[in-house]
Amino acid sequence: MSELSSKADQLKRQADLIGLTREAVFTDEQAKEVLQGKITDGYLVKVKIDLDSLNGMVLILVSSIRKHVMELYAVVGTSPTFRRIRTFADHVQISTDLGDIGKTGGYDPAISENIGRAVHRAFTKEKLEELLPLWQKKDPSHIAEILEMPILTATKGRNIKLQAEVDKLSTAKFRYENPMKGVILPIPKPDDESPSAKDASVPGVSTEPAKGELSSLERQIAQYRASFPKELNMKTVISPINGVEFDNLVEGMEILFRVPTETPEGLTNAQILGLIDEEGKITKDPVVGRFLGIAGSKTEYHIFAEGPNQYLLHSVEEHPVKVAIPKPAAMATPSKGSAGQTTKKKVGNAPAQESKGSGANLFMLMGAFITIVLFGVLIFVMVIL
Repeated sequence: MSELSSKADQLKRQADLIGLTREAVFTDEQAKEVLQGKITDGYLVKVKIDLDSLNGMVLILVSSIRKHVMELYAVVGTSPTFRRIRTFADHVQISTDLGDIGKTGGYDPAISENIGRAVHRAFTKEKLEELLPLWQKKDPSHIAEILEMPILTATKGRNIKLQAEVDKLSTAKFRYENPMKGVILPIPKPDDESPSAKDASVPGVSTEPAKGELSSLERQIAQYRASFPKELNMKTVISPINGVEFDNLVEGMEILFRVPTETPEGLTNAQILGLIDEEGKITKDPVVGRFLGIAGSKTEYHIFAEGPNQYLLHSVEEHPVKVAIPKPAAMATPSKGSAGQTTKKKVGNAPAQESKGSGANLFMLMGAFITIVLFGVLIFVMVIL
């Protein structure tokens, strides 16, 4: 019975996937090739939003064959979970986190819908035809500049920072396995679109590659550098056991770095940070920085933190690692407390030992005195007799 039920579930899943795939392609032959894994029919655009005091994510599922937006999710609010979501993370993990935010009510549905509608208007079919060749080359660099003004206009915001990544995937599998299903609804496409509305909401941004233009990663790095007068190249202190994973790093958290003193630049940085004493010895103590964020691609992760005297600390990793953090004060100096207790015990026992010694001496004196008295009485008796 269970075997029949399992086969029925598999057939239902297959039928659902076929139906969903047909919505993303033109022909049954294309649907068959997608299901067989011969071709991929879509992209998932992942956009992280920092808007004034709000944070959020927008996920845009695009059919690369039909060249239109199939589903769009916008989740923006004040939940602390937004801070640990990274655009380079797996889309299933991002969707799961957004679903959890939806369950706890950590987002603003009204603002999220306004942003979603603005993104819908920005990603017209004509605009997608310009962007799809770039996404095929894994270049999401134009997404931020296309979306900044429409989102600011829709929310009347002042300050905005966008980070974007694009994943190539099966649209049917994303929709079928979506962890947000039943918790967060996709933002419907506005039916008030008109040529004038499109022209007003989408800035005339050319998506043709230009010489000397910054990549998406370079744009992210530049945003961190903008607020600091000087940047110091560092090495991340890694702690495989007690360290904190990238996804769990929170803005403002203290993390540890080391200065690479084997280079002339590193020696200069060590001197700037006051790590070299008068005798020229370099301290081995790590440098503490307050975590700002990570600018990353799939093979390069740039960690940024605010260091002493407002220096920007910058380290690079090739893959996600566990970053070391300072030990709590109570754990950092346990030996002193235990040593103090030991000392106290020794000092406390000294009076007792002294009293025991003086008591023994007193008994010896009394014994000697009694012996002398008895001996004198015995001699006196012998003389009389």
